[in-house]
Amino acid sequence: MSLQRRPLKNDGRTRTTLLAAAAAGLLVTLTACGGGSSGTSASSGTSAGPSDGKGEVTFFSWDNEETMKPLIAEFEAENPGVTIKFSYAPPVPQYIDTLQKRLLAKTAADVFILGNHTQQAGGGYVKDLTGTAADKAQSPFGRKMNTYNGKVYGISVATWGGGFLVNKDLLKKINVTEAPKTWDELIADFTKLKAAGIQPVLEPGDGISTTIMALIGQADAQAGGHLDADIFDRKTTFSQAWTQPLTTWSELYTKGIGSKDSAALKGDQVQNEFVAKRVAMITTGSWAVGAVRKAMPGVDLDFWPVPGDTEGESYWAGAASPPYAVNSRAKNPVGAQKFVDFLAGAKGVQMYHDTTGSITTTNNYTPELDPALKTMYPEVVAGKVWCAWQAWPGPNTSALDAEFLSRVQQVMQGQADAASITKALDSKFAGLK
Repeated sequence: MSLQRRPLKNDGRTRTTLLAAAAAGLLVTLTACGGGSSGTSASSGTSAGPSDGKGEVTFFSWDNEETMKPLIAEFEAENPGVTIKFSYAPPVPQYIDTLQKRLLAKTAADVFILGNHTQQAGGGYVKDLTGTAADKAQSPFGRKMNTYNGKVYGISVATWGGGFLVNKDLLKKINVTEAPKTWDELIADFTKLKAAGIQPVLEPGDGISTTIMALIGQADAQAGGHLDADIFDRKTTFSQAWTQPLTTWSELYTKGIGSKDSAALKGDQVQNEFVAKRVAMITTGSWAVGAVRKAMPGVDLDFWPVPGDTEGESYWAGAASPPYAVNSRAKNPVGAQKFVDFLAGAKGVQMYHDTTGSITTTNNYTPELDPALKTMYPEVVAGKVWCAWQAWPGPNTSALDAEFLSRVQQVMQGQADAASITKALDSKFAGLK
């Protein structure tokens, strides 16, 4: 099982705000009704709808109309007789709440952004999309993240990646021109920067940093990719699985490299410090490059992964985009499938990339990316990324989200150590059903 939440786009401030909201555990909590089986609607079954798909297809989006209007216009031009009725709610909490109410009332749109597919697919609210043109187009990582009980219920067309956004001009002052290959090399570079009077790194404290996500992702990969499942199946504990990567991360603060002020900083504040050239690196995601590039013309920018304890273990934070889904009760299921296939088709993906700047990952289109994202791109497509809220599988994990962030802030402030984070998570998890 896996959980999808929204990778963030548009501008850095919006993404940061949504990251904080997502980290607070805003999930869809649905009650399966009528005993419907996975991938089918409850007792009444799916509406047959027009066999040619012509007519109206309703679409509920958390990408706004400005983003989706060009794609809708192109789809309607390519499919005469099919019209898209667009509706929108801003992510994350308002969209999630609205979708929940509409699904329970059986009034949800034909196509929508999937929330928690463990519940929505398991509850029979969404159609099985396995083998469709859209499914064949999405990346293996997208397919993996959108699979429930062996079937695909959502289509992700993009993935965000995150690590260290780097001002290489500042790094050149200490004769560093390449990304460190190990964590020790990274700490050495930070120490040199500090000695040169340059603030080495800043992390925002309003969400789990990309450094933490990447280090846990490394640990997960080394364990075979099932650490999260083992934790939530109670085969292991947070203390056993996460203490080492969190101890590695905490060196930023135990060694006096990171600032205690980080705990109170928001993502846009950290980005502003970077734009002002007061810090050499910040932890952020791929969405930040566009705005930073515009604000820092001529500066040599790069994105570096988070290195591990040994060479070759570098990793990225990141998550597949929240997937498009087809309502199992769609009034026009044929038209709905045509629309989803278009959104995941080469033209639709290209238009989405051009509009949003997202790192699209389908196999039918290769996006033109900012040079700073070129190192990240192949590994993002391959799914060499980990994201806290995407990995957590249930609707009752909001308490864990809040506990995790609170304890991380304490470490930033020098009030706790890494072991206290995982001990607190184990205690909180023990009280969850």
